Parts: sequence; C-alpha cells; structure tokens
Amino acid sequence: MEIFSKIITIPSNELSREVNLQVFGKYGFTLLAFPTVSDDFNPDVDAGFVNSVSNYIANGLFRMVFVPTIENRIWKNSMERTACSELHIRYNNFLLNEVLPKVFQIAGSPSPIITFGCGEAGYFAGNTYFRHPDIFYGTIAIDAYFDIHHLSGYDYWDDNCYFNSPIDFLRNLEEEYWLIHLRAKKQVHIIALDEEDNQFAKSQALTLAEILSQKRITHKLKIENYEGKDKIEKWQNAFKKIIEESI
Repeated sequence: MEIFSKIITIPSNELSREVNLQVFGKYGFTLLAFPTVSDDFNPDVDAGFVNSVSNYIANGLFRMVFVPTIENRIWKNSMERTACSELHIRYNNFLLNEVLPKVFQIAGSPSPIITFGCGEAGYFAGNTYFRHPDIFYGTIAIDAYFDIHHLSGYDYWDDNCYFNSPIDFLRNLEEEYWLIHLRAKKQVHIIALDEEDNQFAKSQALTLAEILSQKRITHKLKIENYEGKDKIEKWQNAFKKIIEESI
C-alpha cells in the first residue's frame, strides 16, 4: 500500500510568508514532526523517518505532518537576542493559531496530536508539548535539549525565554490545571543515545526526567544504544522502536 503524501501551503500572518506542510498518510492521529537537519523538510533525511514507520502510516494508524522551524531554529542566527525572543513568540503563535487549525482540517476533526523531533528539532517538539499539554497528547523527543540558556548566550533572559525553556518553567510549575493535563498523558518519550560524545543530550534528558518525576508527571525515559551507521540512522531506529513498542 502506497503512503499518501502531499504538500499543503498555508499563509501565515504571524510569519508574514507562506509555509509548506509536508503530509504523509490519510488517517489516524497526527505526529507533528519538526525537520531534523534544517528549518525545512529535507527529503534525504526526514523521509527516512517516514520510511521507518511506513507500514503504520499506510495502514492508517497515524499521519505525519512536518512543520518547518524558522530563521535557523530561531536562536542560532545573527539577530539580537531580543529579536530572537520576539520571533519565538510569533513562531509559537504560528503553531497554535495557524498550524493546528490546518492539522485539524486535514484530520477532519480535533484529533490527537503527538509532537516529534530529534536533536534541535526535539527541543521544538518537547517545548511545544510541555507549553500546551491541554492541546497535545504527548511528545517523542530524541537527543533534545530542554533548556535554552546556552542559546540566549547566558547574558540575556526574559519571560519569553523562561516560558520556552521547559526545564525552567516545569521546575517551578505549581498550577493544578497544567499539572492535571501533564499527569494524564501517557505518550511522553524522552530518549537519548547512550554514547560518550552525547553527554549534553543525556544530561538534559536526565534533568528533565527528574523534574517530571518530582511533579508526578508520567513519562518514559530511555538512554540506550541504537544500531546505525551514523546519528541520523540511530535516531530513525530509536523512533521506529518507540512506535513499535508504545504507539
């Protein structure tokens, strides 16, 4: 069975441009995926994640919708930090007010959405979920970071930085409304490759998992070795294993 795929172009008032969503599959819940190696969907890399779970997509368990990040992941460019912070506000509004309605339209109803990403994209997947657990059903974040102090340069910090840094805002979270939603979700997967040169991602995963445990928030932490000739292939195999075991 072939995997249905198409590109949907949507106008974004928040970003002042047209944006392409790359869609794979017709049925089931939605995996909202953030591109792996650049701001936009890369067919040579991101298609490998689709192919690794193609049987699930073809059989209608879920669809994958790739949404771009912007301006070199927002923080890793030459703009002033204040401009990056403001851009992140617009990007979050873009996801919530422009992408979500289109995803629900594609699905035919407000169906469940799980975010997904690896590396820098894993940050966007995790941050998007933890900011809005009342909307999203979970996240799959592989080798992600959850603290953006290293991106703001350690010399700039504002409220928007704080609320886009899950390790910071989750540590202090006390509002019952958000904790109820976070504790109710069962598809929160925090994964890091267990490799010597992957200390930062492992540290971020362990720190986040400790905070989630303290808050009694259900999650699944895995720090493991995965087969593959390079990091991308290992990420693809980790993603496939999560889908096979949990979804």
